[in-house]
Amino acid sequence: MQQTFLQQAYLIIRHGSRWSDVLKLLPSQTVVVGRSSENQIVVRDERVSRKHAEVSHQKGGWVVRDLGSRNGTQVDRRSISGEHSLSDGETISVADCEMVFTCNLAGAFSSFSPLPVGKSSDQLTQDGFGQPTITHRQNRSQWSRNVEVGSLEDPASFFYRLVFELVACESAETQAQVALDRLLARLELSSGGVVTLIPDSATGNDPSIVPTLAVLATKQPAGQSYHRISDFLVQTVVRERQALLARNVRNDEQLSFARESAQRDAVSILCAPLRDGERVIGLLHIYSSGDERSLTDRDLEIAIGVADNLAIALVRQQASEQLSRTLAKTRKQLDELQAQLEITREMVGRSGSLEKVRKAIARAAPTTATVLIRGESGVGKELVARAIHTASPRRDGPLVCLNCAALAPSLLESELFGHEKGAFTGATDRKVGKFEAADGGTLLLDEIGEMGSDLQAKFLRILEGQPFERLGGNKSIKTDVRVIAATNRDLEEAVQAKEFRSDLYFRLRVIEVDVPSLRQRLEDLPLLVEHFIQLLRHHADRRINGITPQALKLLSRHTWPGNVRELRNVIERAMVLGSSNVLDVEDFSLSSLGAAPVVPVSLPSVTTGYQPIALDDLEKAHIFATLEYAEGNKTKASQILGIERSTLDRK
Repeated sequence: MQQTFLQQAYLIIRHGSRWSDVLKLLPSQTVVVGRSSENQIVVRDERVSRKHAEVSHQKGGWVVRDLGSRNGTQVDRRSISGEHSLSDGETISVADCEMVFTCNLAGAFSSFSPLPVGKSSDQLTQDGFGQPTITHRQNRSQWSRNVEVGSLEDPASFFYRLVFELVACESAETQAQVALDRLLARLELSSGGVVTLIPDSATGNDPSIVPTLAVLATKQPAGQSYHRISDFLVQTVVRERQALLARNVRNDEQLSFARESAQRDAVSILCAPLRDGERVIGLLHIYSSGDERSLTDRDLEIAIGVADNLAIALVRQQASEQLSRTLAKTRKQLDELQAQLEITREMVGRSGSLEKVRKAIARAAPTTATVLIRGESGVGKELVARAIHTASPRRDGPLVCLNCAALAPSLLESELFGHEKGAFTGATDRKVGKFEAADGGTLLLDEIGEMGSDLQAKFLRILEGQPFERLGGNKSIKTDVRVIAATNRDLEEAVQAKEFRSDLYFRLRVIEVDVPSLRQRLEDLPLLVEHFIQLLRHHADRRINGITPQALKLLSRHTWPGNVRELRNVIERAMVLGSSNVLDVEDFSLSSLGAAPVVPVSLPSVTTGYQPIALDDLEKAHIFATLEYAEGNKTKASQILGIERSTLDRK
């Protein structure tokens, strides 16, 4: 809406001695001048850069900016550097192309000889222009003015104005009130109302049930209350989906709709359905009483027209409101997902080993060197790769991930390099490989140590900058991709065993980032637990306020063979299956693979009085001692003993 009030501006373009074009400037559009055919103004001259200069609208007005061109940009024969604020009549020069900036198109051509005018009023592509003659000036149409619709004798004018006002309304209540007011003014009556049917309350042909109504708009003389429509008329109009006109209502008890006996009797009543296709969504009714005239069939026709236009407006308003609610809900979901994504990308911890990883990321990100990320499964190697990509100059490009261990060698080659249609059985269409998909961005190859030896050679050639071909194709493809590799294997051992090419190993190991295991940075455990509680809070059916010190101590005794991934799964299971608002020892079920080593039982030596005892009795005594230490908590005791809870129960 703001653009309507901005002063119009134009560029009058001249190549050599010939005025060739006029370009209307739009505040929302930046006009680029240069040799490239993608620009709005194309200048075919070797002295002109591909993107030479641009004209754009800023808060202070229109400006021209040189885009670092080789031969510079001039304004009124003076070279500019950076931005220059344009004034009416100034000439921008790029090689032999001149562009006159003006806000008065007619005045700009007053000094030129009249030439034929092109077909377009916004962008003329003829060899010349004529000066237009203004014959009339008018701000608004007569139908846009706030005239009294009751004074319009022409029904077409009445409905034109009604539709104009309905479109301008911002709510269903306002639309209903406007339609009712205009109809009553047109018919010179004073009482009526608009009601809507509550969804699922329509009764069809069942006369025994009356639909539930909601009042949308009313109008009545001062000092009188709203006269609701009778149940008989409601049922009849909804059932037949036709408008009704009833006269001589005062003596008919079945059609009586007055709530109070003191109210004036109605002379006649008119009721028109608000129809959305075959469905009745509401009713428009007016009535005459006292000294007012009786309604006629001509009034019925006008009321039907008003009701039909109001129904269209109400349906569209409802759709607009539904769309607004959907958009608001979607926007909220996107905000939540964005926040969730930011939390997921976060590297949590303050340990020294994690700080080393952060410093390595900061050093590796600005470069284009290949990175090798090493660490156990579940430590967060992909998270490190994403951090490198996000902090690199390629962050606006794609980040494509591929797990080399998840596919067979033949399928892995197809995933990496793509294939042509018919390259092998099942190749029904051409497929773009991961290298092409990651062009301009980063390709993460997880579990690189699992790549087959045959594929390693082809992969090495691409890392050296050589082009490649899709499977079954003969067209060379060259891409600009940064490769990040990740592995949990000992590549040095694989090289010695001839399972991994040594030249590929050295090519990948330009920059190496070692990600520590969770047991190497247990001081980060409390922060990670709190992080995952916040991250997974939507998985629980209750509010989780934290974790008890005893449960945190239990987690710290675990060796976490699955690393951070295992910790996340353990926290999620405790949140889903737990019952209290604080995670406690009994909420956790830890794998025996990572149980803390059992402290050896101190037995008396022979010199201090050795007593022979069977292993079963020793085990029994040790279990009872552990249960006593765990204060009877079997879950905690089974964790200390390194056995399953069911095994402890059986013993």
